[in-house]
Amino acid sequence: MANEEKLNDKIKDTPVRATKKLNLFEKMLAISSRLEIVPKNLEVSISATGKYKAVGELDVLRAVKPLEIEYGVFSYPVEREIVESGTIESVDSRGNSKKQLFERVKVVYRFVNVENTNEYIDITSYGDGIDTGDKSVGKAMTYADKYALMKAYKMMTGDDPDQEASGELKGAKIKKDLDPKLLARCAELGIELNKVAIWLKVNVDDLTNENLKMCIARKEKTLTKENPNG
Repeated sequence: MANEEKLNDKIKDTPVRATKKLNLFEKMLAISSRLEIVPKNLEVSISATGKYKAVGELDVLRAVKPLEIEYGVFSYPVEREIVESGTIESVDSRGNSKKQLFERVKVVYRFVNVENTNEYIDITSYGDGIDTGDKSVGKAMTYADKYALMKAYKMMTGDDPDQEASGELKGAKIKKDLDPKLLARCAELGIELNKVAIWLKVNVDDLTNENLKMCIARKEKTLTKENPNG
């Protein structure tokens, strides 16, 4: 929370540069040229003993947002889509099986010249999210947004992610059985899959499309009763 407050204070104190003669490409080039290597301050656990360092969303925003304000660029996710969904089954070194929800999200991230809003650039990015509960979609969106900013501004982290493997997914099998559109609707309605599984007395990875349709229908019916004029 303290880090977010420091970022907000920095943004408030950032002067807006007089850049009306620069087009959007020139502004983004200027921002890119002023960005330094982003530190890997986020520690991610992949097992009971395994961890790796990653670039956190807050570090990316801390680096990018003040410069976007200074040069007059506004960026935001204009479109999101769940393109792949299912469960991942993996086995650790002790032979224990682990099942998690998996989502792959496509995001179209837009960069707009605030002095000429008809001028914008769209960047397409993808993000994967894996979680034992209901946070897989949120993780995927955060990942996709973060990398859209990093790739658009050519931000450096000091190493090559292609040289690292994700140990948690070694030997993993993805079970693709749930309709992405139904999962997206569940997310919109705030339906938590882990709670649905508990209610139905099944494992999360055993949920079916019919289960999701039933929950969506019940939720929509409830909302209609609460707000009949909506």
